[in-house]
Amino acid sequence: MKPTLDFLYSLHMFGMKLGLRNIRALLRSIGDPHRAFPSVHIAGTNGKGSTSSMIAAILTAAGYKVGLYTSPHLVHFNERIRINGAVISDADIVRYTAQLRSQIIKRKATFFEATTAIAFKYFADQNVDIAVIETGLGGRLDSTNVLKPVVSVITSIGMDHTEHLGNSIRLIAGEKAGIIKRHVPVVTGRLTPIAKRTIEAAAADKKSPVFDSSALTLPDDITLQLKGEHQIGNAKTAIAAVNFISKILLIGNAAIRKGLERTTQLSGLRARMEFIHGAPVVLLDVAHNPDGSAALVSELKNFKTSKIVIIFGVMRDKDYRSILKHFKKIASTIIATAPSIERALPSSLLATFCRKSGIQTIESATVREAVRKGKAIAGKKGLLVVTGSHYLVGEVIPILEKKP
Repeated sequence: MKPTLDFLYSLHMFGMKLGLRNIRALLRSIGDPHRAFPSVHIAGTNGKGSTSSMIAAILTAAGYKVGLYTSPHLVHFNERIRINGAVISDADIVRYTAQLRSQIIKRKATFFEATTAIAFKYFADQNVDIAVIETGLGGRLDSTNVLKPVVSVITSIGMDHTEHLGNSIRLIAGEKAGIIKRHVPVVTGRLTPIAKRTIEAAAADKKSPVFDSSALTLPDDITLQLKGEHQIGNAKTAIAAVNFISKILLIGNAAIRKGLERTTQLSGLRARMEFIHGAPVVLLDVAHNPDGSAALVSELKNFKTSKIVIIFGVMRDKDYRSILKHFKKIASTIIATAPSIERALPSSLLATFCRKSGIQTIESATVREAVRKGKAIAGKKGLLVVTGSHYLVGEVIPILEKKP
């Protein structure tokens, strides 16, 4: 398995290629597997992972064989590609990579292009009833945008990845609206007026009906497993999408209820307001942009504890200044660290900004050291929050669970 992953990760040297030529060629070389199953296609700045997992969990609860493709992973690469919550096996990753290797090399395919092709081939060979597919970045030029889905979903529009998607809500919304296909219905989450107008204009051009899920009311008998006020909106979006899917697959109210009550078990989702109980209690949440951190802080204000300590680390391209301004409102101490990836923002830069902003800060050279210091500072009755990059949370999970 290691040589295969080393090969796939080496594809990062080709950077990020926004466009569909490579992925179409890769898929053509293996029989266009993405045409073999119906799909749900999901884009959005925040809420994409939670909404995808809710939809997949509902469909699984209804008795269907459901593929789920998400990114990035937390601990293991296999987490990106699941069926009914179970990750793809090492053997299948090795086999599909070998099958695609010559085409990957020939076309200098990126990591995400290769991974997307592997996922689609796996889902087709496994005869999934439907696949829930997240975009990796944006929408219009994302490798997943070769799909003709049953329904397109756009969860939210915020300022993120501005170097690739544009420096305004209108431009970013336009890129994410690129997943809209002719005559395919579109479900949206709560959007700002300008984002909503942009999405609606793109949908009108494709003659695609738009449904605003924020208008829904959740039934009183539904309990969400995923915690946080923002998850109510994600659940509404998931239910609205399922209503369109029900035109081709039978999905009852019991399945909707079960899927929302057991989202993590049925989909495999982690690190969305996830509590690990101990002394101190640890909260894992991948709030890696300003909107995500604002939602996290809104929830933490209601958390009764003597002290909140935050371990924080992000990638270089993130708006860490705005994120930290949110965290300053609730944290007694921020431990600045960096996950073990080249794209990570150095902990020294984080710590320097925190100190200049009047935030009590400790710089930690390694994530393991950050966890040790965080536990000591939070004490038995405090709350230790691990947040920011998926890569940071992914490094912390094995440390907390004492796995190699």
